[in-house]
Amino acid sequence: MFAKRLTDKHLFIIEIIITLVFCFAPLLYNNPYRLNIFLSWEGAYRLYLGQVPFRDFSLPMGYGYWVIPAIFFKIFGPFMYSLIKAQVFINLVSVLCLRSILKMLNVRPVVILMTVLVFCFSYVSKNFWPWYNHLVIVLELLGFYFLFRAILRSVGWRTILNLALSAFFVLFAIFTKQDGGAIGLAIWLALLVYDAWLTRSLQKIAVYSGSFIVMTLIAVLPLLQY
Repeated sequence: MFAKRLTDKHLFIIEIIITLVFCFAPLLYNNPYRLNIFLSWEGAYRLYLGQVPFRDFSLPMGYGYWVIPAIFFKIFGPFMYSLIKAQVFINLVSVLCLRSILKMLNVRPVVILMTVLVFCFSYVSKNFWPWYNHLVIVLELLGFYFLFRAILRSVGWRTILNLALSAFFVLFAIFTKQDGGAIGLAIWLALLVYDAWLTRSLQKIAVYSGSFIVMTLIAVLPLLQY
């Protein structure tokens, strides 16, 4: 009955309103301090200063976690409030990406609306500070989005571009949190193997693997000397 009363356009407008409210609400009040949030600030501040990971400071993981907060430090200054602005952006991307994936999979609009609502209540509302456990999931959602576009929607050079972008976000995820990113990589490769079995073609696997290897070399080789 609910779906019959509202058009797809109405449902989309409701989704946008829900997304904007949940994503931008943390800018309007003082947020509870998260334990160890100083890690987000310090890593982003070091990148903001131009310090090079592994040369100027040590860390047990990749530096992807701090890239977006460092960009927001460059734009808004190195303040704790800038971290919240960075998380607003990350949350917005996560909701829009999730919605786009569901849309690509031809999920009914009313189901997409309810999924967005549950996602905002259960996930977005709890993540108002940037944190690697959250960011790695968002990066994997982006990887899924471009992978699904490569498999389901695009042809020709657009397929190659989408595969390369998917590989980029998987590498970004690994540089944010190794175990989560590695699980994402395994899922991507499994999907590509299944697609290769259906299409009787290894082209997508070759493009994806080649893109991932090249990007990994670009990211890692300059740091080996440190």
